[in-house]
Amino acid sequence: MGRNIAIRGTSPVVLVLALCGMQDALAKAGDHIRSGNATITPSLELQVLTRSNVYLAEGTTTAPSGETVGAPVERGTAVRAHPGLQIVNEGSNVLFEFGVEYSAIKFLVENHTNLDRYKDIRLSSALALLPESVVGMTVKERFHITGRESEADYATSAYITHTMNDTGARISVRPGSALEVDLGGNFTYDAYDVSAQSTLDGSPALNNRLGYGPGVDLKWHFFPKTAIVASYSMAWFDWQENVVDARGDGISAEDVGDSLGIPDGSLWRATAGLRGRLTEKVVIGLIAGYGQMDYDETTVGGGEAGNSAGFDSDLSGFPEGAIGVFEIGWEPTTKQSFTIGYRKAFQDVYFTNFVNFHNGFVRYEGTFADRVGLDLHTGYRYESYVGEISRLDHLLNVGGDLVYKTTPFMDLGLGGGWTQRASADGNNAEIEYDDVVIRAGMTLTY
Repeated sequence: MGRNIAIRGTSPVVLVLALCGMQDALAKAGDHIRSGNATITPSLELQVLTRSNVYLAEGTTTAPSGETVGAPVERGTAVRAHPGLQIVNEGSNVLFEFGVEYSAIKFLVENHTNLDRYKDIRLSSALALLPESVVGMTVKERFHITGRESEADYATSAYITHTMNDTGARISVRPGSALEVDLGGNFTYDAYDVSAQSTLDGSPALNNRLGYGPGVDLKWHFFPKTAIVASYSMAWFDWQENVVDARGDGISAEDVGDSLGIPDGSLWRATAGLRGRLTEKVVIGLIAGYGQMDYDETTVGGGEAGNSAGFDSDLSGFPEGAIGVFEIGWEPTTKQSFTIGYRKAFQDVYFTNFVNFHNGFVRYEGTFADRVGLDLHTGYRYESYVGEISRLDHLLNVGGDLVYKTTPFMDLGLGGGWTQRASADGNNAEIEYDDVVIRAGMTLTY
């Protein structure tokens, strides 16, 4: 028996139900929305939060000359709304996953209205065709708009806005039940913007970057829940502006002159290791690899940027190009887990050439009496920025959240954290800050 479907005026959820098989939707509070093979989970998080340093300023000090230097620290309180939607449709020939989150924040003090923000969004989707066949295909998409506070408290918006889109596709070949090889590539786009008042030339666009390149991934399951993994990727990236105005807040962290060189370049990475569950209670990830980044100084225009030649700095040689991941998780019970990890990697950055970092963390997650959840974590990251702007940073964070599950569809939460960025070499006091946040709220999940 055929069906006639009117799409005009149809809500997104109803349209998704239609695309997922036309079955009647069934749901009860806390059980999500179900239609055939599809599970749809709407959620809404509401919070009140207070922060000790809303502009991430370093604070003021008195110089030997008696002059006050630095930017003052300001406290602030805000309300935040964070709705989300998750969709999973799992069939024998098609696996589809989609997630979207939106975040809006409103500060309660008039002087902080330039910290109000209503455009942050995160979106991700994945479509796997013939996931159990000898040959299949996977397409993945990630998109986000996020903002980081700056010291431009006089600007209409005190944020550096990052817009990112990453599209990847892989052809999967499975010659046996234990082996899978994925071949494909990725295309990425990044845009960095600030308020027009933050730059001397009045331009809100800091820079845009395009990246593209091939990739191959291999996975061999030698145990049901444990696999040897390997990957290789290469990418070329092109910046829209290879010489940018370095005057104003949110662009450079030190005096490099009126302009800053941002060269185009390329990178490659190769890694191999082990991931999976070694025992019933132990999960491990052990990855090692190497990579390089090569910058083309001719794209800067023969050295017309800045007052140094740092823009032509490449990442090459060991141990600078080494990549490493070590994570081990221990689950003494089904409701308790401890994780410790370390990561060494590198990435291209928008205000200099690249950053090489070491990152270590410890995390505990537990549930008590089926109603109380506890999440504690701490992490430390050592960052080495290389290029026309070169500096060494410490980044430390400590935090925790306590959640009480009042009903299957409502959680009450209380949490907080402390973040500190400091200059490791003592030469860049302007990048330093401490920020303490305390938050309380509720999460509603249908």
